[in-house]
Amino acid sequence: MQYYTVVADSYEQAVEKAREQYGDGVRIHSRRDYMTGGGLFSRRRMQCEIVCYISEGAGQRTSRHASDRDISEFEKEARTPDPETLSPEERLNTEIYREKPVNAEALAMLEKNHITDPLRSKLLEDFPDGGDAAMVLAQRLISTVRIDYERQVHPKHFAVFVGPTGSGKTTTIAKAAYIYSRMDLSVGIITLDTYRTGAFEQIAAFGNALSVPVIAAGAEDELIRAAERFSWKDLILIDTMGFSPRDKELNLRLHGMLSMLDRDRTDCILTVAASMKEEDVMEQYASYSEFSPSSLAVTKIDETETIGNILSFSCKTELPLLFLTDGQKVPDDIEKASGTMILEHMKDIGLDMKRFRAQISL
Repeated sequence: MQYYTVVADSYEQAVEKAREQYGDGVRIHSRRDYMTGGGLFSRRRMQCEIVCYISEGAGQRTSRHASDRDISEFEKEARTPDPETLSPEERLNTEIYREKPVNAEALAMLEKNHITDPLRSKLLEDFPDGGDAAMVLAQRLISTVRIDYERQVHPKHFAVFVGPTGSGKTTTIAKAAYIYSRMDLSVGIITLDTYRTGAFEQIAAFGNALSVPVIAAGAEDELIRAAERFSWKDLILIDTMGFSPRDKELNLRLHGMLSMLDRDRTDCILTVAASMKEEDVMEQYASYSEFSPSSLAVTKIDETETIGNILSFSCKTELPLLFLTDGQKVPDDIEKASGTMILEHMKDIGLDMKRFRAQISL
């Protein structure tokens, strides 16, 4: 069977062009949407490439009086939607995936791990035929997912943790204080959460256990004084109050307090729970995006079988991973984000990373 490639500005134009060139017997095999241009003097624009063939029994040019059945079948294919709008089952049943079983296997793994676009498309791009699909995906995940190694080793002077109540900010800050203290950095903690009952007592207990001083600041002037007392510290971790998207008063109050800090010396870390759906995490991100978070602290990964939703969120927002926490124990249940940790929390990837880590720790 001979295949023909047709390129146009849209899928509909490509179909019409194919029909004009090859007649009513033409059938669509696959499509590919891509961007062209974008150079110094050219504008980027969308292009659609379709691969088509002539149905059996039809010549390269068929009569304009094609059968009603042929025309009906062609028109049905001409209305084929963008593959990104199809359900997982529909994508698995399309011609392009039936002819590439490795892609179908890889796609099924990504679906099981709740990985969505644009990360999914990056992982499936030019996927090789044959071989171990799980191993290829593992390698691509390691090379594609962004990790904030710079802030793991060289944090800025102020590290502000933001996120809603219950996302795990306070325990994550205590665990981060322990990690950075082990790196011979002098660490202090300031909590702005003077609203939640027992908030200061909780972080103060953690600080006492870790020999890290803690100061509470409920207003701008108190935050300035606390920062001055800790000015000699290498790193100041700041706990904040959680608020809902509708709580404009707390939002503005937090904005006012954080404006007291030197922006060039401040990082904002968004805490997200791995057990949340990607849509809910995106809604949470919308509430805190105005604080310009630079990286993610992923909490409660022990409460879910996969962190694919968080990896998709990270790719979509271009926020790298900083820490992963997997329990309530302070300071033990935290790890710096790494390729090994990511693979350890993916379903059916074909790699038993927990067993591997246990072996190398013997």
